[in-house]
Amino acid sequence: VNEWTYKDGSKEIERIPAEIWRLNENEVTKVFVKEKEVTNVVFDPNDELADVEIRNNVFPKRTVDSRFDRFKKRN
Repeated sequence: VNEWTYKDGSKEIERIPAEIWRLNENEVTKVFVKEKEVTNVVFDPNDELADVEIRNNVFPKRTVDSRFDRFKKRN
């Protein structure tokens, strides 16, 4: 699942079938053509996949506080 955010503020959710991994289970390349200018992309926005590294699921990159940093901010 990808969530695309466009320059005009609209969003689109796009589901990609699991069969995309059939040819290469380690790496996949896919080209997306959009009619509008994209400002942000989030891969797996609903945390549906078993992903141990969620910090690389967004473009452009953004910093994510560690669990320890979030704990420090609460106290």
